Amino acid sequence: MLISQEVQSQAPPAQGSAPGGLAELRRQLAEPSALSDGNRQRLLELARRLARVQGLGDEYVRVCFSDSATDALAEPDAAA
Repeated sequence: MLISQEVQSQAPPAQGSAPGGLAELRRQLAEPSALSDGNRQRLLELARRLARVQGLGDEYVRVCFSDSATDALAEPDAAA
């Protein structure tokens, strides 16, 4: 079945963060002390999701954060 371009352009936005959100998060992870509260909360939510994925076992145990994301979570005010 073919879908016209007009219908495709009216498709709902994809789930997840806003466009550029991950790029902004990566930029801030380069300097964890500059991490915004919103991105800090997003990172904590991702950590909770990561723990659930790792809990599936098998090859999912190998899924992990980058070093910069891990460092940002280890920042003293990351628990706030």
